[in-house]
Amino acid sequence: MSQADSQTSSTEHGGRRRLMAVVAAVAVAALTLSYLGAFVWVGPSIPRGTSVAGVAIGGMTDAEAVSVLKLELAGRAETIQIEVAGRERSYNAARLGLSFDADATVASVPRREATPQALMVQLGGQEVEPVVEVDQRRLDRMVRSIARRVDDAARQPRIEYDGLSVVVVEPRSGAELDRELAATSIADGYLGADETLELAVTAVVPFVSAEELAVVAATDAEEAISAQVTLAIEGENITVRPQQIASVLSFHAREEGMRATVDAELLRALIASPLAEVGDPAEDATFDVTSGRPRIVPSQYGRGVSDDSLAAGMVEALAADDRSVSLSLERIEPDLTTTEARDLEVTEVISTFTQEFPYAEYRVTNIGVAADEINGTVLEPGETFSLNGVVGERTPENGFVKGFIIVGNRLVEDYGGAVSTITTAMWNTAFFAGMTRVEQRAHGFWISRYLPGLEATVSWGNLDLRFRNDTPNGVYITSTLTDSSVTTTMWSTRYWDIEAEFGPRENPRPAGTVYDEGEECIEQVGVDGFDITVTRVWSRGGDVERRESLFTTYDAAPTVICAPKPGPEPADEPSEKPSDRPSEKPGNSNQDS
Repeated sequence: MSQADSQTSSTEHGGRRRLMAVVAAVAVAALTLSYLGAFVWVGPSIPRGTSVAGVAIGGMTDAEAVSVLKLELAGRAETIQIEVAGRERSYNAARLGLSFDADATVASVPRREATPQALMVQLGGQEVEPVVEVDQRRLDRMVRSIARRVDDAARQPRIEYDGLSVVVVEPRSGAELDRELAATSIADGYLGADETLELAVTAVVPFVSAEELAVVAATDAEEAISAQVTLAIEGENITVRPQQIASVLSFHAREEGMRATVDAELLRALIASPLAEVGDPAEDATFDVTSGRPRIVPSQYGRGVSDDSLAAGMVEALAADDRSVSLSLERIEPDLTTTEARDLEVTEVISTFTQEFPYAEYRVTNIGVAADEINGTVLEPGETFSLNGVVGERTPENGFVKGFIIVGNRLVEDYGGAVSTITTAMWNTAFFAGMTRVEQRAHGFWISRYLPGLEATVSWGNLDLRFRNDTPNGVYITSTLTDSSVTTTMWSTRYWDIEAEFGPRENPRPAGTVYDEGEECIEQVGVDGFDITVTRVWSRGGDVERRESLFTTYDAAPTVICAPKPGPEPADEPSEKPSDRPSEKPGNSNQDS
């Protein structure tokens, strides 16, 4: 290459370098200007292009943004439209446990950043999620309330028996709201939009179809009652007849199909006599209070067949070719062990009450039967006492005889009359022991031997006396009887000091008189009706912690006379000179017209 050519080439390269330097400088200047422009445009306060739930707040100060958000989102923040199973309803957000925090939302907005990458993102605008406070317990409670309106539980099929006839209960599909998903959807959808939030309801399909059910009913269910079953226990063969099998056996749907289920408690009752010859029953711990101070009587383990083993053995025998099964004796745990009894802290009398009654043979019998059932009851912390549950139905088979009971405001004869006497004693004892009232009702009219407003009655199947032990200690209940009184006592460790304040009798209502010629008429002395409030005062350590008012309305009960209603007496024959004074009206002034 010549020297001239070399100089030309060098000149060209120098020009290109200068050109590239100029281009680079221009590019840098452009980028710098763009960056500075973006930096200025985003702004020093809330970045431009920022919005919350569709509300623009870019370029505002914090105070301005808070004010705008509260104003613009007020309607959406107050209520939320929810649709479930085609039914739409407006719900108050506060009741759902939801609230919008505008201040926290504005505080959470990302501000202008110096880094080019972050600045470019903010230049394009940013959507900021609103800060929502969620009271999860309240939201879950409301979701449960919503679910109760739409849930339709699937009916799982089952097979039962009516005598020796197979009874099939067909399956039916259902639907339910997914509570967890619904709560999440409501919280996430709050303030999201003005549209209605739809909660999904999912179908619930029974485990077993009608076709599968029919096969089991025609095979397993029929074969189960085709012959007797033998339970071999320690060399003793116990026979369970088809009728007994049918009374304790049923088939229920499970995920794996229809499964046989045996009511072991009922089966044990049906074969109680032969079963009693095998093993030894367990004995619960109890309390000896004869000295006036409770002493624990230790529990005893037993040997026998547990309910689980008895039920499983029956199912195994039904499937066996010879319809028999061998069961082994096992150690039976007592329901209340010595250690558990000690932990109940039964140390003293915390309440006792004696209710007197006029002697009558039926009263002594019926109150005595109930007292025997109640005596020795242990009520653990959190457990609820049910008089009907402990005493049982008032029938001749259970030892009760006929006596007088109240129906409406009249006396009639039926089994179990006078059980309300021990019910009243139990309620007074529970009242002053600080037991929590669950179910208690006074008689329809006042019986003078009872404390007004502080007594109780029961009726099998529709009215019970129930109270709950909400103290941290167990309660041991005893009852004793004489020919004219019954005493119930609660032993524990004192937790409450209870007093009763009796208000005045108000709104008196006269008794009146009824004449009855019916063959089943029972005469009674009338009782006036009235209202009364008894206040239970709960104290601990001398400080009153709460007051509980119990309001009772007593109806008037008429005087019942088992005879025809007398007619008006004939007027006296007038004298020759009529008297200027009107004649007095004869008869009882309280007589109904």
